[in-house]
Order: sequence, then structure tokens, then C-alpha cells
Amino acid sequence: MASSKFYAYYVRGRQVAIVQHDYTLGSGQTLSQPGLNSVGARGDVLWKSPTEAISKGLEIEYAYSPRYRVSSNAAVDVNKFYVNGWTVIGGYLAFLRAKATGAVTWAGTPESAVTSGSSGDTGGQSLDYIVVGGSSRWNGLHKVQTAGTEGQLVTYTKVNQTVPYFEDQDIDFNTDEEVYDGGGTSNIYLADHFSAGDYVWISGVTGEADTNEGLFKIASVSQSSTDTSSKITVDTRYVVVDSSSATTSATGLGTEYSAAAAFDAKDGLSVVNIYKAHRDFAYVLTDVNTLNDETDEIDLPEYLAKALVYYVKAKVAEDRGELEQKEYNMREFKRLLERNESSKIWGARRIGTDETAIR
Repeated sequence: MASSKFYAYYVRGRQVAIVQHDYTLGSGQTLSQPGLNSVGARGDVLWKSPTEAISKGLEIEYAYSPRYRVSSNAAVDVNKFYVNGWTVIGGYLAFLRAKATGAVTWAGTPESAVTSGSSGDTGGQSLDYIVVGGSSRWNGLHKVQTAGTEGQLVTYTKVNQTVPYFEDQDIDFNTDEEVYDGGGTSNIYLADHFSAGDYVWISGVTGEADTNEGLFKIASVSQSSTDTSSKITVDTRYVVVDSSSATTSATGLGTEYSAAAAFDAKDGLSVVNIYKAHRDFAYVLTDVNTLNDETDEIDLPEYLAKALVYYVKAKVAEDRGELEQKEYNMREFKRLLERNESSKIWGARRIGTDETAIR
């Protein structure tokens, strides 16, 4: 039995949309298949979002010209670095990476590849890019802004979201995994800014207690009208697996390690940072070559590369007022575009010796 399903597509920007053929009468009645209704009146043709799931028979082919290239095979802790999540610092997206022991310094080996490993670029933080994968929200190309010394990799990607944060503060910890104001002049009521189930990023305790730093899940909060009694309690700590740590290496690279939080009791600290964070285990790729100067190569098929030459010649001729040359080059440009599109058509191309066979 022949199928009565008809599909089409349209392009909007970079998106391709699939629609399904439908017929309706003026009263809004939907006919079971395209054609005439029971009294011979033709319905109005409508295109709708597909109403049925089609598991086979739909193929979409498209051409893609990338904005960047990842120039090397990905190797963990060489040019591929896992991150535990992200937060917002100064209005910009910041990826967070924590290890079982020691704070992550993105400016040190091997993480420094994010600012020195961009293939094809001249190096230096201002020209380096990363590609993020495995994220629930931030996959794609990002430009590096600051390679932090406390696990934060800040990008130039703006985020329209405000998160509670406290920087360079007097914060205390106890062995019950509680975090609270250390009695300084800031009067921080932590329980007013966080809830059970939230994630919190803690840094700035380096040299004092490694286990007090990183990404934690909040188990409970304790409200109080006294700043030193307004507390958050954490129960789980998340770190990336790295080969240098005996604690996590048995789990295998490319996974996230979690364990019960185990704070050391600390007070008298004055440079502790606390950010509300989002847990989103993903990876960062370095050694990225982006289209950012005249020496970069644009990945075009042969037909389009030749067409581009005619397009440039047409624009030069137009600027000079040479209209005949402009029209000639534009015709050649469009002819090569058509050839490029024709080259994508699959199927047999019949050639015959008479008019019937050619048709």
C-alpha cells in the first residue's frame, strides 16, 4: 500500500525544520489523506509539525563549515580536561575543576594547555579557545578569559543569571562539615542564600585543608539571626579523576569521583571564596584552531572555493563600476553554486541515445 504521508523541510538560520503535509476543510476537519473530500471539494493545504514518529526512511543531508578545528586526538590530562560543573563570576561563565588533593591551577601543568595549546594561534590567553563537550548546557566553543589558580576557568561567555557568591571572606569550618561566618566584619548569613540540594564551590583554603575545597552538595541549612550560627552543612564532595591521586585513580580517567565530605576544623581564614554552583560533569578540549585571522583556512568544498573567487571578483568589479565584469563573475558564481548543490543529489543519472531515454 502506498504511503499517504508527505513531508517537507524549511531552513531558518542554522536550523532545519521538518513539517508534515495535511489537508483541512474550512470547518477545520482534518482529512485522513491528501486529496478530495467526500463531496469533491478540495481542502486547504497545511504543513504541520510531524504528528507521527517515523523510525526509518527519513534522511537529512547538510553541509557544515566549522568555525573551529580541534587539531589533535583528545588525551585526558594532555589536551582534554574534565570539569565538575560551572558557576558565574563577574557575569561570565566559569568552569570548575577540583582534584582529590591540591587545588587545580589552570595556569600550571598540565591544565595550562587551555592558554598555550591553541593550534594555529600565537598563544597567550587573549587568543586561546576551548571546546566544551558532555555538558547539559554549554557545549561548543568558548574563549578563555582567566585561567584561575583555584580551579576556576573563566570564559568570555556571558550568562544572564545571578548566583550568590562571597569572595575573600572570613569563613570557618568544623568537623561536622558545617560552613559559617568566621566572625569578621562582613556578617554573612550563609543559610539565607543556599538551600538543601544546592551545590556550592569552595576555594581559597589552599595550604590549609585540601579536603575543604572543591564542589560540594548541601545537605541542610540552619537559619539563625546570628551570623556565626547561620550555617550550611555539606555531605558529598565531587572531584575529577586524575592519575596522580591514589584516592581516585582506581576509578578510571574520564569519570567523576564522589565521596563523603570530610572537613578539617579551620578558623581564622580570610580569603575563602564561596559560590553557588551547578554540577555538570563535562570536558574541556584545548588545541583548538579558530577562524580568527587572515591566515586561517576555511573548510570549503572545491566548487564553493572556486565560487568564492568569482564572488570576490564581482564585488571588486562593482566597486570599480565595471558592471559587465560584475555580472559575468556573478553568473559564474551562481553556476558553481548550482553545481555544488547538484553534486549532493544521490541516485542514478540515466544517459540515453534518444529523447525518451534521456527523459
